Amino acid sequence: MKKPVWGLLLLLAACRPDPGPADYTDQGPVGTDTDGGTDPASQLLPGPFPYEAGQRRLMVGIFYETGRSEEVVLDNVDTNFYLYESTVYVESDPDRVEGKSADRIVQNGKPWMGFGVHWKAERNFDAWKTLHVSMKSADAAFANVKVGMSSGLAANEKGYQLAMSKYGWKNDGEWHHLAIPVADYTAAGLKLNAVSSPFTFAAEGGATGQSLLLDNLYFTAN
Repeated sequence: MKKPVWGLLLLLAACRPDPGPADYTDQGPVGTDTDGGTDPASQLLPGPFPYEAGQRRLMVGIFYETGRSEEVVLDNVDTNFYLYESTVYVESDPDRVEGKSADRIVQNGKPWMGFGVHWKAERNFDAWKTLHVSMKSADAAFANVKVGMSSGLAANEKGYQLAMSKYGWKNDGEWHHLAIPVADYTAAGLKLNAVSSPFTFAAEGGATGQSLLLDNLYFTAN
């Protein structure tokens, strides 16, 4: 699940070291029920495009809570979530479009910022056609957001980032549900049979405390 503990993970310049211990024990599927409460904050939201049985939908271990057909669990050994050089920290927020919480990405006042999901083994992504993610912010630091994917390992790893303004992103204080064709990454050079990072995020630096909400991250086969 989405936990502020990931805010403790640090990175050194130009590399990704062991991020240290993290708690993934409460990460399992949460189903499609509510917890029975009447408080709107307790309701499990299905997302703008709810999962339906028979669909193929991939969760990459973070920023998503509801229905899927497949998932890659973050185990902090072979699959990790990194905050690059402590440029941001992450905290849970009830303002969400899916599940019971979104994640608030908070600037640490650095000249740049970034984070991502990284795997120690390459995975074949031929079956996955579209990356979906929902974001919301009104802060200037997030005017030029880029989302990326990487292929290759260690010294051979190469990342390919795309500007989200091309896919409808605006930092206007509203939720935007973005759908990025994986083919746009392969056109830039990504090797689909050797994906080592399914999701990276980058933006320009900003004042400490500026933030963006991120939720509803998954891949579909169409």
